[in-house]
Amino acid sequence: MIKKIMIATLSVLVLGSCNKFLDRNSLVGLSEGDFWKSEQDAVTGINAIYNANREFTNSIVIYGMMDDFTDISYQSFATGLTTGVFPANASFYSTSWGIFYKGIYRANTALKKVPEIQMSETVKNRTLGEAKFFRGYFYFKLWDYFGGVPLYDYPMNVDESFKPRNTEKEVYDFIVKDMTEAYALLPGSYDAANKGRVTKWAALAMRGKAHLWAKEYEKAAADFKELMEKSDRTLVADYHTLFRVAGNNNSEVIFDVQYVAQQGNGLATDRNYGNARGATTGSQRTRPTPKLVNEYEMKDGTPFDFANFKNAQGGVFNPDNVNDWKDETSVRKLFENRDPRLQKGIVVPWSTFNGKGGIDYLYRFPVVTSDPAAYVPVWTNGSYAWRKFVETGSVYTLQDNMPQNFPLIRLADVLLMYAEAKNESAGVPDQSVYDAVNAVRTRAGMPGLTGGLNKEQMRERIRHERMVELCGEGQRYSDIRRWRIARDVVDGVWMTEFTGVKIRQRGFPDNYYLWPIPQSERDVNPNLTQNPGW
Repeated sequence: MIKKIMIATLSVLVLGSCNKFLDRNSLVGLSEGDFWKSEQDAVTGINAIYNANREFTNSIVIYGMMDDFTDISYQSFATGLTTGVFPANASFYSTSWGIFYKGIYRANTALKKVPEIQMSETVKNRTLGEAKFFRGYFYFKLWDYFGGVPLYDYPMNVDESFKPRNTEKEVYDFIVKDMTEAYALLPGSYDAANKGRVTKWAALAMRGKAHLWAKEYEKAAADFKELMEKSDRTLVADYHTLFRVAGNNNSEVIFDVQYVAQQGNGLATDRNYGNARGATTGSQRTRPTPKLVNEYEMKDGTPFDFANFKNAQGGVFNPDNVNDWKDETSVRKLFENRDPRLQKGIVVPWSTFNGKGGIDYLYRFPVVTSDPAAYVPVWTNGSYAWRKFVETGSVYTLQDNMPQNFPLIRLADVLLMYAEAKNESAGVPDQSVYDAVNAVRTRAGMPGLTGGLNKEQMRERIRHERMVELCGEGQRYSDIRRWRIARDVVDGVWMTEFTGVKIRQRGFPDNYYLWPIPQSERDVNPNLTQNPGW
């Protein structure tokens, strides 16, 4: 599979690996020497682009795939973007910028060199399509986080890498062009040996996503509709399977990052999402918020509301009163008959977690640290924990190196993006909008939406569905920024335990809608202007 091929690539190929794009040592590598002579060179060079994408995922998974910068999860240790005081010279920004441009440089090198190689036309078209896809993908990430950035469609020499920023519209047009060309070149599927490579459906999904971000709703809906109708992608029956090793390369994934259980080639989800009772002794660096848990509806589709529940004394359950949480009977009722995705994605009080030794540990609250059969979270004052991306039992024990593929686009996401695009482009949501949202809800075990919703009501329903369906996958950070609601839902809000204990106050000033152009890059390239407010 592609994940094994990429590991072999790294063992035989020396690549430029600096963090900053404008560090001139990064502008060498694959274009030098006797490389780019054979079909195998072309494939190896393309594999290096996949590794750049893995590098970015590795660097941010400790941040809950960006969701920790939103209202649905939070960082237990690092503050960073959660507090609103991250400086423009923070390495987080420059590292991301550098990885994206490293990938773009590698893609540009491949696009220059591969056409000159005598090789199978089928493989040549595929490799060119992969390079086009990743160049467009990396520019999408830059556009999403930084806005307008310099566009390069060639491997840059030292004296060619001082361009000013292009406009956001120019970057969007560039992404659409790359994804259109990638779609034409890429196959729809692969054999087992190449499982995990990007397909034409990934390119179509990314083109639709670019249209959606640009508010070109009709174009976005058309792309998503084509994917839904023509691709071989189908929803996986069991939601929890999507986020376990057993679900790797499933029928729902459209684009993911591939990993294996080898030192340096796995993913650190089990440590950062995981808990102390797991086989790898996770740190719960990222944790779901009470806001997210309370967003999960009742099984009949009605909203969850603490006012509908009683405490041990028969009064209304008060989530900010720690004593109300000490009664097992009362607390169990809070989580009964809820959206099944809640307990498939999150560990809540009085649920079990199958951890080290294959034992089902029970999450008693208050936490009983002395009981060897008790689930003991890292944070004992009232913490929810992720079940998503956390392996059960003791099959995998290599800390920081789980063989869990990480989904970047899956069909449920596409269905909800289609519903959003179609809803925004129409006066009244039509049946296709209901069908798309209800497909996601039905798979989850939830009832379909009630009819008669207007555009604004449907918009809120779609946003709710994206929040609970895609939580922990890093999608919400971009969602709340493109919807321009980030400051409303994040700024000034306290991170709390489910008992109401305050942890840290969040911040999201207006300038956070775009990241700053890294100061280290501006020091080298004076043509790079800064984003407002930084």
